[in-house]
Amino acid sequence: MGPVMKWLVISVLGLVVVVLSIVLALVWSMPDLPTTIKHDTVCLPNEQGKLICGKTPRILHDYLMRVISNEYERIKQEDEERQQKYLDENRVRLMAIYDKYYWEMKPAAKVTGKELPDLREADVGQEMTPIRVWRHGRELYDTSGFLRYGIRYRNGRLVVPVSGTYFIYSFVDFFEPCSPTTGKPNISDANKPIKHGVYKFNILSELETEIVSNLQPHTVSGNRYFNSYSSYVSSLADLKAGDEISVKVSNLTYLKYTRDNYFGLNLI
Repeated sequence: MGPVMKWLVISVLGLVVVVLSIVLALVWSMPDLPTTIKHDTVCLPNEQGKLICGKTPRILHDYLMRVISNEYERIKQEDEERQQKYLDENRVRLMAIYDKYYWEMKPAAKVTGKELPDLREADVGQEMTPIRVWRHGRELYDTSGFLRYGIRYRNGRLVVPVSGTYFIYSFVDFFEPCSPTTGKPNISDANKPIKHGVYKFNILSELETEIVSNLQPHTVSGNRYFNSYSSYVSSLADLKAGDEISVKVSNLTYLKYTRDNYFGLNLI
């Protein structure tokens, strides 16, 4: 065996020794798993980074739901920020190109009712609860609703793209169950009326104010089983770019038949 071959063999053996040493060091440095780990058990970090062990399906489900939810929220936030940045950067350019014709393309929107909204834990005990579920985007194709010229939909709210005076409106149907024996509503406080209103919120000021609202007192049912109320509100409001418009009601459970509900706005 020549000198070159000997040197090559020694080098290969040395490399093998180094690799084995690294693998051994990694094995020694790994944290010890609980001695109760079985073939159907897995260990994954929780939200605090602590290693949690349990049945593989449950641990994997919780871990994936948390990771996917966080990633979805991050992508959604980046998309909204990108859309707002594009609108802010191009508003002046569009005005310069189209001049008065740009203002003829007035922002307008109308979203329609979807399924019965869920009552969130944060809403419990609140005087007014926002309706966070409306048909929007492609869901409006087969309805009377629309989103035009910069109006954006976000978490049940309509976001205003430019400052100006807007006509704002909303319609909802209330369905209130009553006692068959007396015809009176099944409620604990009959003195608190049913309320329906439109509100505006601006993330810069972090203030929410009521624009317009309607109060409906509770009445004795004529058929002794239920009351049905229709509420329509509308108003003119001076809004700023970035204002978010939402609809709130005093009791979400009264929104039994939601497909005919709607709310919208348009720049005048």
